[in-house]
Amino acid sequence: MTSHRLFTTRTGQFILFKYMIYALLAFNVYLFAMNGTFTETIDTAAWVVILALFEWETRHLKEEHWSIFEKGMISLLSIFGYSVIVYSCYSYFIEAEWLDFANALTWILVVLVLQYDIYFPGHYGKSEWTARNILKFALYGALFVFAVMWGLEGEALDFYDAFLWILSFFVIEMNIFNFEHRFIKEDTIARDE
Repeated sequence: MTSHRLFTTRTGQFILFKYMIYALLAFNVYLFAMNGTFTETIDTAAWVVILALFEWETRHLKEEHWSIFEKGMISLLSIFGYSVIVYSCYSYFIEAEWLDFANALTWILVVLVLQYDIYFPGHYGKSEWTARNILKFALYGALFVFAVMWGLEGEALDFYDAFLWILSFFVIEMNIFNFEHRFIKEDTIARDE
């Protein structure tokens, strides 16, 4: 089995894994509503919306057939989701919840880079593409450190939630990877003809 085959989002196991992670994250909204703060609850709910949008957008990269309804819904949900996560980040800052603030700010940077990937994909393997991936690697590394810090502080729900989010965005990154790989393959075939 080739390395591309191992990572393809078309395999049944990967699809099952993906939707299991998404379901657990949706359930986390309930967990935070019962055990967390209001800010954590609305923050988690907004991130579930943003995750669903990323799943939709990254599975339909370069497709031009989106309806006005689809574009409108994506715009409305994006405005809601991003407004809430920026508000939550600000709230963590005001409340001096520094680990939550650093985590929220880092996630905002991750989504900005992913939005750039979606709307300005660049050229696979070129310096801009490499720089974006180095930046994403550093941001995900920071998120991993934050998760470990919550674990060391005994914050089990935050630790668990942080690792689920890292896994969920791994899925989004795989959607982008598969698009880039398919695009390179099509480009190579076109040049060879």
